Amino acid sequence: MQELISRVARAKAFIDNGMCRVGPGMDEAGAGDALLVRGAGRAIVLADAIVALCRQDHPEEALAVLRQLAETAVSLRWLAAMPEQRAQSLESDLQSVRWENLWKEERFLARARETGLESEAKEALAYCIHFVRGGRVTLPWGHRFSPKQEAELHVEEVLRRADTWLNLVLKALDVHWPGSFPGAEQS
Repeated sequence: MQELISRVARAKAFIDNGMCRVGPGMDEAGAGDALLVRGAGRAIVLADAIVALCRQDHPEEALAVLRQLAETAVSLRWLAAMPEQRAQSLESDLQSVRWENLWKEERFLARARETGLESEAKEALAYCIHFVRGGRVTLPWGHRFSPKQEAELHVEEVLRRADTWLNLVLKALDVHWPGSFPGAEQS
């Protein structure tokens, strides 16, 4: 588990260091730059939350945060290809979101297909059942009533997926600011 946490930390550091490089040259009036920066910051915070939940052995509870990290990564990859043309659409999505429509599967899959991330997106969507069922019951005798899952979800799997999505954020930033995010080529 510690190796995976270190990999997540390394991806966060690559994002942070790259932002230090591109910061002075950013277009403050550019809606695309603003959304990429906000999204990258959000991705780092989401990764921190996933790590915290996994350290407490709550991989199922981390899945909702992982789903948001996946949404963020796909949106940033989609945005990075044509930032100024797509910024208004993404900003509109962000402004109109409500809890009941937070994660529109169709939008997520459409953007994932466009960016070549469809299989990763489908994998992220498949974790929903684990989140709904939850993990091991911690109450006395609760284990007798826990739903039998086909395969138990492990912390390492959630951390591995968090590392993958965070590295996709890193790649999206490197698409927009080529060469400014060393480490993107390794991910």
